[in-house]
Amino acid sequence: MDVLKIKEKNDKTLTVAFEGHVTRENAAEVEEEFFRLRGENKQENLVLDFEKLDYISSAGLRVLVKIAKSEPKRVVMTDISPDVYEVLDDTGFVRMFDARKALKQYSSEGFELLGQGANGAVYRVDNENVIKVFQKSAPIEDIERERNLSQQALLEKIPTAISYTVVKVDDCYGIMYELIDAKPLSIGLKEKPEDYDHNVELYISLLKKIHETEGDPEYFPSIKQIYLNGLDDCRDYYTEDEIEKLKALVRSVPDSKTLIHGDYHPNNIMLQDGELLLIDMGDMSIGHPIFDFLSTASTQVNLVKLNKEFAEAHTKMPAELITKTWRRLIDGYFADRSEEDRARIEEQIVIFSRLKVAMAPIYGRGVAQEIIQASVDDAKANFLPAIDDLIGSVDW
Repeated sequence: MDVLKIKEKNDKTLTVAFEGHVTRENAAEVEEEFFRLRGENKQENLVLDFEKLDYISSAGLRVLVKIAKSEPKRVVMTDISPDVYEVLDDTGFVRMFDARKALKQYSSEGFELLGQGANGAVYRVDNENVIKVFQKSAPIEDIERERNLSQQALLEKIPTAISYTVVKVDDCYGIMYELIDAKPLSIGLKEKPEDYDHNVELYISLLKKIHETEGDPEYFPSIKQIYLNGLDDCRDYYTEDEIEKLKALVRSVPDSKTLIHGDYHPNNIMLQDGELLLIDMGDMSIGHPIFDFLSTASTQVNLVKLNKEFAEAHTKMPAELITKTWRRLIDGYFADRSEEDRARIEEQIVIFSRLKVAMAPIYGRGVAQEIIQASVDDAKANFLPAIDDLIGSVDW
């Protein structure tokens, strides 16, 4: 059968490729061959690869209806050409399936590399656009989620770069963004001390704006659930009792629909024409504001103490400036509270932020293994013994 073939399969997913044309003349044969293949391969998930499918008639669409009805889970269609996608869209089939258009393909050859990080690289495409290219191991679902979160945050009037579509660059996935003629806030704070006071006030005000915005749970995931899922992925480093204790701490935090950036620090904020723009929106979520503070404190307080050189490399600022900026953030954000109350909240945040350090196996992917292990060892020695007193203590 030339129209159908198994492209890939593993324990969970079967990918069947369609090629050429599916018409009234061959639809019955295609249907018979498909269900024969599916009967021999009973994986939980089904993906239909349409990269080489040039045409599908109404008879072919009837075959797709039978496939959809026979599957307990929603079927994924990938690499759909513009012509075939138009047919699926006109007939409503894009709502029946998880239908994904073929991605535009680019080569990084000749692109200017603007920056390199643990999660990937940013390339200039032209005078108006850049592509954030993720590591080859990054699943397309995670990349699509970051694009969707970025777009939804912009609709909520959170200042961030305009994002376009998911693309392929070489053998990796990426997101096309507008080109921002800007530098990270970390560089502005370091290189222009005369503007430090103004820029750090913008930094504080942006975090307040985020936390004054209520996010729709339909679009933004729960930060508590993200942490709980992440702890499940740390089981190679902790005992079951330790994992459950860490989870109990997460569950004890009051629920909220407040928007959370998830990785708020000056190297994830761009300074453009006196305004700030958020980047790295993959952890955008909803929850209690302490989850933003613990993320910030994990790099601006705990990481400075644990490994000053790595903290400086991560934040692109000298340790003294990191500490000064943290102090200004706490004093400015909680300016309406007493000095004693600010000190109490800061102590709570700093202790709580060791949760992020404890989850270095997840949040430290891409860094040296010795850094991850040192973070885990520090959590076992200095954080886990303090959790019982911390559970249920968040009251602001």
